[in-house]
Amino acid sequence: MVRVALSIGTLEVGGAETFVVNLLKHLDHSRFRALLIVLGGKTGSFLEKEVEALPIEVRYVSKKEGFSLKALFKVRSILREFKPDILHGNTGGLVYFLPFLFFKRIKAVYTAHTFPEIEFRPCKRFLISLLIKKGKILPVGISPEIKEKLEKLYGVNPIPLIENGINVQRFRCERDLAGPVTLGSVGRFEREKNHGTTIKVFFRLKESFPDLRLRLVGDGSLLKEYREAYAREDIAFLGKSEKVEEELRKIDVFLIPSFREGLPLAVLEAMASGCAVVGSRVGGLKDLIKDGENGFLVGDPTDVEGFVRAVKELLLKPELLKKVSENNIRKAEAYHIKETARKYQELYLAEAGNA
Repeated sequence: MVRVALSIGTLEVGGAETFVVNLLKHLDHSRFRALLIVLGGKTGSFLEKEVEALPIEVRYVSKKEGFSLKALFKVRSILREFKPDILHGNTGGLVYFLPFLFFKRIKAVYTAHTFPEIEFRPCKRFLISLLIKKGKILPVGISPEIKEKLEKLYGVNPIPLIENGINVQRFRCERDLAGPVTLGSVGRFEREKNHGTTIKVFFRLKESFPDLRLRLVGDGSLLKEYREAYAREDIAFLGKSEKVEEELRKIDVFLIPSFREGLPLAVLEAMASGCAVVGSRVGGLKDLIKDGENGFLVGDPTDVEGFVRAVKELLLKPELLKKVSENNIRKAEAYHIKETARKYQELYLAEAGNA
């Protein structure tokens, strides 16, 4: 049995965190023994409950904000006890694997969930680059753009591309697009998600479509600020949800004017649910959305009028909205978590046997 140790910063709800939990759910536990190291402490999130129900070991380091030498030694101690055959670092967790990688005959898979040039500071990138060049770390891109950026930043070519996956069946639903249309999104209330543009677009559309409503799902540091600034009956701030699939069924047009994205799970889930997607032309959105086929993309994330025009196209043409919805349901089938898990398991086996 191959022993794989994965790391993640926290199990608060987010794209990378959901990816790790979904991957662990679909791991072949008859072939792999898994350890998940969570750098933060327990928060009571539903992702924690899901992962703790799996036949794996979960260890919480309870690291505070910022780099921690104490946490570094604690992770090393956990790894010595577990004796892994392969490591898998996600969202900051890779850094705490570095000492083990330098002094042990072992390799690590590193999944870049965002642009690699902003994920780590220069000193950490330097250490990671050394280990990549020594063949101790294998980077993985989740989208063609991130793959290309990894190859350019670290001077390695080619590296694997393993796109994110979701449980497609969980989000599939029958849609009735005959009634009033609802706009919405699922994502943390942080600056990069650009909820300000979403709300401005909604206000502009309300001038022509007075029955329009907006549903915003997600937690985050800016949620309270938005709730207080835009307390209205036609805008629902729903906070974090354990039943995202149910929330997506209440959204017809999914808005995502982000400043940057990897390959967003929230968009894959919206597609599987049959939402039309209108987003900014950034990151993995460029690979997922084709104009007029399964949504629309806008070049500038702050271009309110551009987003208004794209959404209006869907609102004024019910047959287009229906076609886009059906196309998204079909396209989402290509992003099943089972295929993602299969590719990572093949990678674990190959790298564990080649350390």
